[in-house]
Parts: sequence; structure tokens; C-alpha cells
Amino acid sequence: MKTYKLNRLLVLCLREMRPNSKIDLTGTRYYGLSDRVKVLILERLHGSVAPEEMLEQPADLEHFHRSTDLNFAMIRAKTGRVYYVNPYYIAAWSNVFQERVSTASTTEEMFCSCTHEELKAFLMAVYPPQLRITEANIGPVLMAACKMESPGLLRKCALLLLAPHTQLSVFVRLSLLDRCFLHDLLDPCLQMIHRPEHLIEMTFQQTYECLSIRARAAMMDRLSALLKNPGQKPHTCLRCKQSSGCAQVTWMCPHCNTYSSDASLPRNPASSSAAAVPLVKR
Repeated sequence: MKTYKLNRLLVLCLREMRPNSKIDLTGTRYYGLSDRVKVLILERLHGSVAPEEMLEQPADLEHFHRSTDLNFAMIRAKTGRVYYVNPYYIAAWSNVFQERVSTASTTEEMFCSCTHEELKAFLMAVYPPQLRITEANIGPVLMAACKMESPGLLRKCALLLLAPHTQLSVFVRLSLLDRCFLHDLLDPCLQMIHRPEHLIEMTFQQTYECLSIRARAAMMDRLSALLKNPGQKPHTCLRCKQSSGCAQVTWMCPHCNTYSSDASLPRNPASSSAAAVPLVKR
């Protein structure tokens, strides 16, 4: 179905899947799937709702199939597919090709380490009208952005992965970031988890062992912080960037400027709760 782009049948198959479905994630058939379908399968295994429909991605790359005055350089994917692009426009989006264009004596033909699907996603994402990055296509786009060393495209993907409204589980987000070596974003991603049992559940996922040591260490650090201050949302200092639990933070009332650490405050829980005043962090 992935090969023939039968998205409607793919949606029906995803609906039939259950979180406890037994799927071989190490076989050759799984590795032959596109990153887009892999993300959908992982999402379904982790309890996400199957999509209602999946629109076909725009695939109008006809103007890249032949050489023109604007797109005169040939770029070849590692799978053999060839497109004609403007090398200077690609160099503006890719640090890899920026170095090649600035050092190579000719730009008539360039090799790309991406697969055909990743290169196609990259071209559609950077060339006008620029493909809108969604949960369904972020897999190949992110992989292409990583291989092409494209800061602009990586930033767009990271904003989607770290957005609260994104319909991707934290584990899938973590896996994508880890796969593309965006380890600086692992901690912000794990900050979305506020209960230790949810983090423990992630360690039982089928693909947990596929995570890097660094990603698993970040998960354990987050688990340690949650177990140390259970039920408390951490607060990050704007100056030193250190995180502290609610009980470790001094608060100030916006009305009377009274600090929560004031020794003269009444310590009677009943009176304190009856006269509760909203406090703001200082």
C-alpha cells in the first residue's frame, strides 16, 4: 500500500491495529517501509487514534526532471534517482552543499546521501510553495534535514515536534530527535512528561532498545527528577537555567509583596488554605 500510495487502505489498516498488536520491528519488511509509514505505525502502537483520512502529498516535481536555465545542476540520490536543481538555492538551505558549491570546480553533478524519498521531501520542503510539515510527513523531512545539515529545516521540524498541540506521542518525538542526533532537544521533549509512571511505561515500548544510550540516560534523569519531587512541576530559573520543584521556589504575592518564605506567616494549614492568595514566581 505504501508502494502504490493507497492511502485510504493504509488508513483502514491503521484503524485495525491495536496498541498490543504484534509487529516485527526488526524484519526486512519493516525496514522497507517509508519513514512516514513507520511513524504512523509507531504512533498507533503507542495508543494514538488512527487518522480519519490521509491526503496524498503533493508530488509535482516535474520541473525538476529536466535541465533548465534556472535548475541546471544534477543532484543524484543514493538510490539513483536524479533531479535538476539550482545549486545556489540548495546551498542556501544546506550546509553540506554550501561547502561543495564553494569548493568544487564544477556544480554540474552532485551526489546526495539521502534516499529518493528523503530528497524528494527535502526539495518539496524548501522550494516554493514549500510543503507544509505535518505529523504525517515529518519523518522523511526530518531525516533529509539532518543529512543535508539544514538548520532552517531542522528548526521547522523541531518546532513541530516540541509543540504541545502536535498529535505525536512523546516517545515518537523522542525517537525522531534521537535518530537525527538532536540530543540538545531531548530534555525539552521529556519536560512534557509530568508523571513518573508515564515515563516508566515508555521503557516497555518495543523500540526502547533502539534508542541511543544518551536518550535513555536523559529518560532516566527525567525519571529521577520526577521521583524526587512527585507531582510537582519543575520551574526553570530564567537566569541560571536550573530547575527546581515548587517547594524549593520562593513565591511573592502580587498584591501585598509578601514572600512565601516569610517566617512571620501563619503556619496553620487550615488558616492558610482559607486565606489562600495567588502567588507569582519571583
